[in-house]
Order: sequence, then structure tokens, then C-alpha cells
Amino acid sequence: MSAWEKRPMKYVYVILLGACLNGSMPTGSALAQFGGFGAPGAGTGGAGGGLANQFGGIVIDPEGILRDAPLKPMQASQAKRLRQQFAEERLSAELIVETPLRVFSLRNLEADLLRLTSAGEPIPAELLLLGGIHRLEYVLFDAERNDILIAGPAEGFAPAMEGGRLVGLTSGRPPLLLEDLLVALRANAQGQTWLGCSIDPTEENTARLQRYIQANSTPVTPQVAGERYRQMGLVLGNQVVTVWGVPANSHFALTLVHADYRMKRIALGTEPSGVRQVRSHLALLAAQGNSLQRWWFAPCYQPLETNTDHTLFRITGPRAQLLSQEEIADTEGRRSDAAYTRRSTEKFAELFTEHFEALCDVSPEFAALQNLYDMALLAELIQQRRVAAGITWKPSLLLDETRLPLTTYPVPKFVPSAATHRKGARGVMVGLIGGVRIDSRAVANRIEVTSRLQREQFGVSDRGRVWWNAAALR
Repeated sequence: MSAWEKRPMKYVYVILLGACLNGSMPTGSALAQFGGFGAPGAGTGGAGGGLANQFGGIVIDPEGILRDAPLKPMQASQAKRLRQQFAEERLSAELIVETPLRVFSLRNLEADLLRLTSAGEPIPAELLLLGGIHRLEYVLFDAERNDILIAGPAEGFAPAMEGGRLVGLTSGRPPLLLEDLLVALRANAQGQTWLGCSIDPTEENTARLQRYIQANSTPVTPQVAGERYRQMGLVLGNQVVTVWGVPANSHFALTLVHADYRMKRIALGTEPSGVRQVRSHLALLAAQGNSLQRWWFAPCYQPLETNTDHTLFRITGPRAQLLSQEEIADTEGRRSDAAYTRRSTEKFAELFTEHFEALCDVSPEFAALQNLYDMALLAELIQQRRVAAGITWKPSLLLDETRLPLTTYPVPKFVPSAATHRKGARGVMVGLIGGVRIDSRAVANRIEVTSRLQREQFGVSDRGRVWWNAAALR
């Protein structure tokens, strides 16, 4: 029985969703089948060839409106076979090896990039995917080598069955990306340590929605109620995508909005979370009055462990947490914080945060968001610690947008609103507001000195290598 069928509109529960998703990528058309950054520089993201075409994502129309693109179904066994084939054909046998700790040299990375770009040669996979490292765990300022080393678990990678994003063959986590590192380094060099995105309705359309709800509050049949729900999404119209601190046409930006989109879809109940303990916000609903829900991602790290001379850092923690706040809107569509936040809104954020690591295990878009937080943190650590650690080398080509331009992607500008409801629930609640906020400086300033970290455990290789495998630091 519809909520409208037996009670007036004020007792209807509705969530309206604005959503956006990153362009169907094996990370930039599998980074142009590992010829990424154009050849060698600028390029345009989009659907790649070969295996990449087997995976869906979204489309962005000429007006910048994001819409879902259908996924082609594929048997798990077939997907596994194709992923293995992809890795064996495109990656070296050494790169495919799964290891608990791979070390990657930023100085040698830049040297190799300079050589390749000067010769007009494509950038190989091992550089585009930072050696296949899929989680940043250590940063070492190595004065002896005059280098900055990063390290973490690594493995071979191939496009995932869903969405086409490159993921580890065993872990399913997306690897760290050179293009995300470049965005983070360049943003930090320009003083941008506050990065993020948001998807918001316009004040005009929010006011229109308020008026529509007030004018359509009479009890009706289930069929009419369903039409009203659909109409509410149309009334709210396209929502505006805003990205700050990073280029809106970058992979970094698309990953931000993808994670926000996925979170809202889970809250709405239109997609399962993949984690039993994380239910939709609809499932947590309790009867109360009208408001808007706002959930957003914020940093969540344990204090950075460091040695006594502050040259080696260990990074732990889930990287991100979900925060919540109720909002209200006046008749002009202006939003403000409500005096309270209902328990169901808080509970969804708490469950999401508590099980975020598990969500990352099943959702590559959340694991990719973790990587963005880490790339921003790495850039801030370099800014704060490089000189004090005795490192005279500093990034040059990595910061040069002219000599090393980024692959570009269609810019998401608008997202259509959608509506759903839970039968029998009370109160009009519009779940529209969200986003991602990255504050790397605050994270970098929280440190804890420990005697457990020793640089010798990195198993430093010859000075010319970009990456090598080492024993795990435990």
C-alpha cells in the first residue's frame, strides 16, 4: 500500500539521488593500452579496444550530463581467463609476481619519463601503474640515494569484470596511478591541500521541489503515488557537479565523483553494498519529520608511524570515513544545517565507516578513493619532509604540465535526479547532498615516533632501477 494511499504527503519517505560515475575506464582506456598520456603526452580518455570494450561504465553526453551505461554480462570464469590473458600479454613476468612489498623510486621514475618523452616513446605499464603497487604503506626519504621511495603490496593487474577499471589479479584492488600522483603533486605545489567534489541541487530546483511537495500532499492510489515519486526527480532536475583543487577533466576528479556516486546508490538502496553489515539508508529509516541528508567522505588515518629522524613513514588506517549531517531547506531553496541529525542518518554513516575496508575489498571505486587520499598525503609529506630529510632532488618533470600533460576525460557537469521510496515509512527526506573532502595537511601533521621502522628492510636495489621487490616491513 502506498504511503500516499492512506496518509497525506507529509508522511511519505523519499530519497532523491544525484549521481555521477567515472567514464568507463580501464583507467583511461587501459591508459591507451599502456601507451598512456597520449604518445607520450596529452590524450583523451574513453572506451579502449580489446578487452576494455567488454566492460561498461557511464556516458557523458555533449551537455556534460552523466548517465549509466549498461554492463555486458560475463561469466566469472571467462572474466578470470581474460584478465589473466590481458596481464600475460601486456605485462612482464616480473611485474605480475604478487609480493607483500614492492619499492618504487620517484627519482628514477622521473628520469625514465624524461628519457621516454624526449624520444617520443610511450610510457610503459610499470610506470603508468607505479609498479603495480595497490596500496601505499611506506614512504622513505633516502638521503644516501638522494631519492624518495614509496612501497606497498603489488601484483599484476587487468580490467575488472564490472566497470573496466584496472584491478589486481588477486586482491581486486586498483593499482596506484601515475596520473593521480601527478595531479596530487601539482595541486600541492600550487598550495592546494584541500581537495574534493560535491553534487548539489540548485536553490531554484530545491525551492520547486518544496512547492511540489506542499501542493501534492493528498492521499492517492499506489499508481498515482508512483507517478509522484517519479515527478519529484524531474522537478529537482539536474544537479550540479563541483570539483575543487584538481582539474575537473582528470582521472583524479572522476574517481572522486565515482566514489560519491556509489555511496549514494548504496544509501538509496538501488545498489547492494556487497557487505552484509552495510544496509541502505532506506532500511534504517525511522519515522520522523522532513529534512535532507548529507553524507560526505573525510580523511581517517591512524597517526603516521615514523622513525627517530623522520625519514621513514608507515601509513595505516582506512583512509576515509563517512560523516553525516541533516539539512533543511527554506521556501527559496536555501539549505542550512538542521538542529539535529536523525539516528538513521548517523547509523548509515557509522556502518559505512566501520566496514569501509570490507567495502573497499568488494568495490574498486572505494579502494581507488583510498589511493587518492594516499596520493594527496604523499604529496604533502614530500612538501613537508624532503628538505629536512636531506633530499636535494625535487620533482621537476612530474610538475611540468607542458612537458608531461595529463590524459583528459569528459567533464561531468550535471547529474539527473532520481527518486525512490520505502513503503510505509514516514517523513519526507531528500538524500541529495554528499561529496568527498581530502585534507592531507592535517593527516601529515599527526605522527608517532617508533623504533620498529628500519630503512634497511627496504632491500635497496641498484640505483638505476625504478622498482624492486623487498621483504615485508613488519
